[in-house]
Amino acid sequence: MQENKWWKEIPLIVVIICPFLVYLYLKPLLPDLIPSHYSIHGNGKLVVDGRMSPLRFIVAQFASTLVVYGSMALTFLLTKRQQRYQGQSALLIPILYTVKAGLVILLSAIPIYEMLVAAGKLTAGNATLWAYAGGIGAVVLMNVFIYRIYSVMYLYSDEKPLAHKSYVIIWVSTHVVVSIGPLCALLAGHITSEKIISQFILAFLAICGNLLYNVRPNLYLGIRTPWTLKNETVWRKTHRMGGILLFVFGLAGLIATFLVNAQQVHYILLSVIAIISLIPTAYSYILYKKIIHQP
Repeated sequence: MQENKWWKEIPLIVVIICPFLVYLYLKPLLPDLIPSHYSIHGNGKLVVDGRMSPLRFIVAQFASTLVVYGSMALTFLLTKRQQRYQGQSALLIPILYTVKAGLVILLSAIPIYEMLVAAGKLTAGNATLWAYAGGIGAVVLMNVFIYRIYSVMYLYSDEKPLAHKSYVIIWVSTHVVVSIGPLCALLAGHITSEKIISQFILAFLAICGNLLYNVRPNLYLGIRTPWTLKNETVWRKTHRMGGILLFVFGLAGLIATFLVNAQQVHYILLSVIAIISLIPTAYSYILYKKIIHQP
């Protein structure tokens, strides 16, 4: 009988609602606006460049926290319908919970800290230190999670999804792409990062496109739509077509970023992501419907 561990979510739910409780307690002491966004200047110091009302800031952070909380559970909700992946999922549950708890605590602590400073309960002198500590902590958590996912998926799969060399390339590239955004933010006072993040993502997409065209069915790596997961023929054909799309548009987008300004780079990245997401998804659905209606 499977042990019910729903009670472990109670502390996280309490953490998520804590900013609202702190707001109710400090409300008489809070100003109309509190800092909601910072930039790191050339001297490495945080500078406030955005403000919101305390309640609006809490709601915005609350929404972000819910997105993180929900997305961390999404993969494992899918595994309930995929019997062959449940063993791997069980191995990932402890690290998933640890990462989810760390991110929830970090996102909930931000508005609490700002309200305590605004109400005069804390001094603002350590804001830069806490920001760097939080950013580094988030990078470490996400990389530990990625390492565990890739190691479990490869070591405990009966049939390896990719050749080991290709798998390691994608594994390392994933670590780089996940880390580059936070690291650029932390080093914003020392490097110019307007195009770097988008260029790394586009290069990653091109690499994946070159390696994923023959990836075998699995829950974590590849184009995982409900239809590719249900039918191996749909999986194989979708990945052959999707691999070409990822490589061509990833490489073309990367080249284009060197020819345009920083603002246009964001539009290029969004366009490429839309194309490589929507076309394979629609293709897998159409192909699946065609296959299951064959006599």
